[in-house]
Amino acid sequence: MTNYLFLAPDEFLLGQRLSKLKQALGDPEMASLNLAELEGARSSAADILYHAGTLPFLAARRLIIVRGYLGHLESRLGTAKSPNKTAQAEARQILEGLADPAVSNDLVFIEEKLDKRRSVWRGLEDTAGLDQLSKNGRLAIEELNTPDARALPNWIANTAKRDGIAIEGRAVHMLAIYVGPDLRRLHLELDKLRSYAGGRNITPADVQLLVSDTSEALIWDLTDAIGQRDGRKAMRALYALRRNDANPFYLLTMITRQYRIMIKVKDETARAPGNEYDIASRVGERPFPVKKAMVQSRNYALAQLEGILDRLLSSDFAMKTGADPNTELDILVAELTKTR
Repeated sequence: MTNYLFLAPDEFLLGQRLSKLKQALGDPEMASLNLAELEGARSSAADILYHAGTLPFLAARRLIIVRGYLGHLESRLGTAKSPNKTAQAEARQILEGLADPAVSNDLVFIEEKLDKRRSVWRGLEDTAGLDQLSKNGRLAIEELNTPDARALPNWIANTAKRDGIAIEGRAVHMLAIYVGPDLRRLHLELDKLRSYAGGRNITPADVQLLVSDTSEALIWDLTDAIGQRDGRKAMRALYALRRNDANPFYLLTMITRQYRIMIKVKDETARAPGNEYDIASRVGERPFPVKKAMVQSRNYALAQLEGILDRLLSSDFAMKTGADPNTELDILVAELTKTR
């Protein structure tokens, strides 16, 4: 028997991992007869170990998937000052069952979170916990977390390499920026890009053509130009957005969003400096727009950014009360790029 513990699983990574384990059962028609999925909060150690000990039907093994059981058991155990004797007996039963090498089936626990300070992890007085079971080779613990912003390009590159997809480094980084940590969509985009490239290397131009909504990048070009007080460049960016059929109300919303990010970033960096990853995690934005905002916000005092936000809100009111939206945006950009 192989026991697994999948921690904090990303939905896509978990699906891939379970798919491999299910494929290992052999013939799909027979596999369904050798698969059991249990809801942890409604299951006991006896239920789980019964399924783990059941002989497989015309196959080498069974697969038992248990969701949330260990976390539920952890909460039942209570504190050291007020231990739950029934839950302790349950914990001993399941931990001793995991230590038993006699069963040939695969048992998978899926948990969003476990406290490594608690007795399920560390063990009871006379029973090895999950940590010791892992060290003894009786439990394979795998953290299937969604890659963070720093790790995402490596995940994309490694996935492409595994699937035989040739992609340039800059294209990898563009995918990470445009799609973010949506692993399912990234996987689909890589397949689409592979089909389009037809065997050659996937380039940044391919990503821009097939994947990106270029509006956000063009809006950053617009806010860049506004920050530099470059009226000509700002108008070119605005008209490029219009050629992409961007709705003027959408444009104003997105421009306002960029300035809100600049305000958050400027305020946060004043309190606690850091790189784009540090700041992004603290303000709840993605690293790419934060990096842009860190550069752009240097052109403004915080009071100026707040004044621009007020001007954007007045444009929003004017556009909603009869002003021609495109004319209002032209006037807005002209005002914001005027040399002060």
